[in-house]
Amino acid sequence: MSLVGDRTTIANALTTVEGVKGYAYRPKATKPGDGWPLLSSLDRAAGRSFTVTWRILIVLPGGEVAASEWIDAHHEQLVDGLLDVGFVDTIAPVKFDTGAGDLHGLQITMRSE
Repeated sequence: MSLVGDRTTIANALTTVEGVKGYAYRPKATKPGDGWPLLSSLDRAAGRSFTVTWRILIVLPGGEVAASEWIDAHHEQLVDGLLDVGFVDTIAPVKFDTGAGDLHGLQITMRSE
């Protein structure tokens, strides 16, 4: 089993969603709409295969209201955009700690094989 290319595939799927720019890895400077995958776990499935669980992080606009409205407008598009690469289990708001303060974010938990 190889994960080579999976991050780029997920990034490309994210970019199909209006207002989202996907990256294979976290960009050095982030802005609202930037998203990237992080490997969460590799769980042994039947036989020798693994189920891969990804955490996808997306930076949201500043402020609780703007972040909430962004989630309201985009959560279904994100699930649809990721449909070809995995199954979305959860979508949850999170905060990113940065040197300049907290950023609002969205964490998507997705499974793939």
